[in-house]
Amino acid sequence: MEKKKQERIVLSSNTAFSLYNFRLHLMRALKEKGYEVMAVSPEDGKYSELLRREFSFFSVKNLDRKGTNPIKDLKLFFEYFLLFRRLKPDLVINFTIKPNIYGSISAGLLGIPSISVITGLGYVFIRESWLTKFVKLLYWLAFRFNRAVVFQNSEDMKTLEKLCEGECLLIESSGVDLKHLDPELCKEAKKDEFTFLFVGRLLTDKGIYELTKAFERLKKEKPKVKLIIVGNPDEGNPNSVSKGELEKRMKEGLIEWHGFQEDVRPFYCMANCVVLPSYREGVPRVLLEAMAMERPIITTDAPGCRNVCVDGVNGFLVKPKDVESLYLAMKRMVELRDEKLREFGKAGRRLAEGKYSVEKIVREYINLIEAVPSKS
Repeated sequence: MEKKKQERIVLSSNTAFSLYNFRLHLMRALKEKGYEVMAVSPEDGKYSELLRREFSFFSVKNLDRKGTNPIKDLKLFFEYFLLFRRLKPDLVINFTIKPNIYGSISAGLLGIPSISVITGLGYVFIRESWLTKFVKLLYWLAFRFNRAVVFQNSEDMKTLEKLCEGECLLIESSGVDLKHLDPELCKEAKKDEFTFLFVGRLLTDKGIYELTKAFERLKKEKPKVKLIIVGNPDEGNPNSVSKGELEKRMKEGLIEWHGFQEDVRPFYCMANCVVLPSYREGVPRVLLEAMAMERPIITTDAPGCRNVCVDGVNGFLVKPKDVESLYLAMKRMVELRDEKLREFGKAGRRLAEGKYSVEKIVREYINLIEAVPSKS
């Protein structure tokens, strides 16, 4: 095997869950090419152990995903600095906001090349505030040290590209495993009810309140509809929906709530349509999975979301934060003929195959990683 200049690569994220679920194909591909792959994230038990089975895993203790305590963030910076000084990686790839900022600065001060991957700008950029300006300042500082910054959609890239010092490029999504997400797994039985499915963290900026309000109105008009919600509240997140609210809606018979699920494919099979009325995304993984499973989608005309939905081809786009627009799209979806629903589903699958296969995305990352040494 040809010897690589970069022998040791760190992939760092704010959760072991995200590394295992979104970056596993990339990590395995790097390992197969002869790199020593090291994962860095907070310890979380299950996913940390799964990573340890295949790679070197190192935990950080001071990473508070939603916290704004500057003392704890300073501790995180020093934790990264000491860890990277000990590991001596040839490249650090950071995912999510705090690793992007503090991991990149730490690596840069040690003379270690780094890449930041902006998986989405999140709630900080949905509502412009002092925090938005502060985060932009931190990104500007971190990007000084990056050899490249990867964005998942062009609008996020446009928002921050002026801050980039090195290469600024687009790699849309982390990719989806089209073999795993096979529509043939679904036995197409005639459903008595038209089923909508929401999958994700239960946050206000995912549009969960607009969804339940729009569905409540739809159900009064068309009783044979169902809304299944898969996912948990995000404790500690100020925008999280409370467990009590969900339980109340269940008792009212409005929703079915199934919590977090390891394997969502059975729920995609139950669904006639997958809905994500989010205010902003990088590229929403749930919609890519739905498309791979040949499910029509409804999502917002918002950054990241509009990238994967061609209105009237594989689903419908609605106005963000707009209950009326969402209700009308859901009503329209229910009224489509089965043949049209299948057309939407197959169009989504073709789009996923053409742009978002995990093999394609991994190749793009490998090409980028192998180009980094030439910029030394």
